[in-house]
Amino acid sequence: MHRKIILGILLVLGVLVLTACGTSEEEIETQMAPILAYTSDKEENIKFVRTKSYDGMTIKEFTDSKYYYEVTPEGRLMTIFLRNTPNNTSPDLATKEEIHLKAEDNLKRLDYEAEKFKTVVTYHENMKQYESVSREKQDEYFTGNNIYMQYTSDGTLISISFKYENPDVLSTVDKISVDEAKEIIINYFRANASTEEFASKLSKEIIKHEVDVYNNKKVYNLYFTLDVGEGETFDFVYAVSTESGIILYRKEL
Repeated sequence: MHRKIILGILLVLGVLVLTACGTSEEEIETQMAPILAYTSDKEENIKFVRTKSYDGMTIKEFTDSKYYYEVTPEGRLMTIFLRNTPNNTSPDLATKEEIHLKAEDNLKRLDYEAEKFKTVVTYHENMKQYESVSREKQDEYFTGNNIYMQYTSDGTLISISFKYENPDVLSTVDKISVDEAKEIIINYFRANASTEEFASKLSKEIIKHEVDVYNNKKVYNLYFTLDVGEGETFDFVYAVSTESGIILYRKEL
């Protein structure tokens, strides 16, 4: 009797071990899938490096011959970054048009439709680097799903990072109108110590807006450029919740 019980327990444990191994293999396949879609290396050249934890999120790191890849257990790419970043800046400066084409090519390699993204390229003189920001659109709205790419001045890809949001949030009903959101910013501008001196230059007419998703909330992106003195201008940006009117993000002096 006891022997049967022991054999039964061993059988159950064996099944559990096999199941765990199967799940692990399935997870590896899931995590490898977006890497294999992007890399030009063969599958045998993709190696697991380590497990990381960011803000309670488990991230698996892999590498091929050229890049490191950070992937969630569900197979979502979080970052791709060059293993060996060039130390010297090339004298050859790529054009913004060339970087834009490279960004679109990377979107396609990542299995995205480039036509569904609005891509803006910026050159940072102090860092001698280009940055492209590709923002996914759903009709006239932005989904909050953004892809950021950094390049050396000659157009060598340094890194790609991904920001994920839930586009379904866009279907929520607005409780705050665009005009009300603009009024919120104008009133805030007047009351804020660091911006009140420029408040007289601000009006609803110069505030542009977009509908976007930020931290799983539908928002109005409100932005405008003001002369802040001595011939300098500054781009102010605010994200205002369409539900509560709370300012969720600000970029200001």
